[in-house]
Amino acid sequence: MSTPIKDRFLVSAGLAFFLTHTMQIGIGVLGYERYIAQDAGYDSWISIILTSITIHIILWMMYSMLTKENGDLISIHKRAFGKWLGNTLSYLFALYYLALGVTVLRSYIETVQVWMFPNLNIYWFLAVFLLLTYYTISGGFRVVTGVAFFGVLIPSFLILFLYFPFRYGDWNFITPVMNHSMKEIFLSSKVAVLEYIGFEVLLMIYPFIKNGEKSQKYAQLGILFSTFIYVAVAIASFVYFSEGQLQRMIWATLSMFKIVEFPFVERFEYIAIATWALIIFPNVCLAFWCSSRAVKRLAPIKQRWVLVSMLLIAFVINVLLQDRKYIDMFINSISISGFYILYCYIPFLFIVFHIRFKRSLAK
Repeated sequence: MSTPIKDRFLVSAGLAFFLTHTMQIGIGVLGYERYIAQDAGYDSWISIILTSITIHIILWMMYSMLTKENGDLISIHKRAFGKWLGNTLSYLFALYYLALGVTVLRSYIETVQVWMFPNLNIYWFLAVFLLLTYYTISGGFRVVTGVAFFGVLIPSFLILFLYFPFRYGDWNFITPVMNHSMKEIFLSSKVAVLEYIGFEVLLMIYPFIKNGEKSQKYAQLGILFSTFIYVAVAIASFVYFSEGQLQRMIWATLSMFKIVEFPFVERFEYIAIATWALIIFPNVCLAFWCSSRAVKRLAPIKQRWVLVSMLLIAFVINVLLQDRKYIDMFINSISISGFYILYCYIPFLFIVFHIRFKRSLAK
């Protein structure tokens, strides 16, 4: 059990909805449709729903450990594996959270470079973005949560513009339903998992949620809302693009925004990309907060100095990742790591933790 957090640093249980949802809707939603459709075609919206069911179960496993331990991932690791092995695994998670933040930031920069500013000065962009990240995290977890709240609320107007592909699309593209085998749908589900990665931050932020055990229903609703977004965007893309067209679309969601036109706005996708900064900013802040918080819990170092070091590392990695091949390799490696953490490590940790917990009660 970790040291109780003072009330003035806690956030209400209902905000778990925003903290969970904001980590799942990142840069991937701008072009995931092409990848999930490779195996199950336009039946892959079913794959998203099947994937979300397993994600709900994994979230329940996480909360089962968190509520029993009444602590965070560091405490769970120590109980399950002892001090030395537990701390080693916790350091690995700190690296994972850091890599998660770097991945989101690098993906967004690439989108800006391709769609808006090919000659973007990445040094200045990173400097400004990471300074804002430092300023936000330095304000404490309540400030980070506030950013996550507005990062969900303000960009939500973009959902309304799915009306255009729904209106002009051809609904015959997605019929007949269940035109693929269950094996193909399950293969598509494996790809869809990568869009849900990120909610593992709950393993670190749980002690900062007031009445944490009551927050599970809000976190589950956050996942449900993420599923709604992913299914709605996928179906909009499927009815608007033929399968042949979709396989040539790297950013299908952004391409759909191109059909939105107003008398005062010709390139609406520019507005969408700029607004997306409000979506990915809390992603980055939460990832770096979790990473620096984990190191602070493991070593007698102030979180502020850990954060500065991590932001400098993030700056260097983003600058070095210039070649498209290496960017893809880095992003894919983090995505695969997230997949195995969700479907292999967390269930394994769940079993080991409950065995250890029952033994400790029996003593």
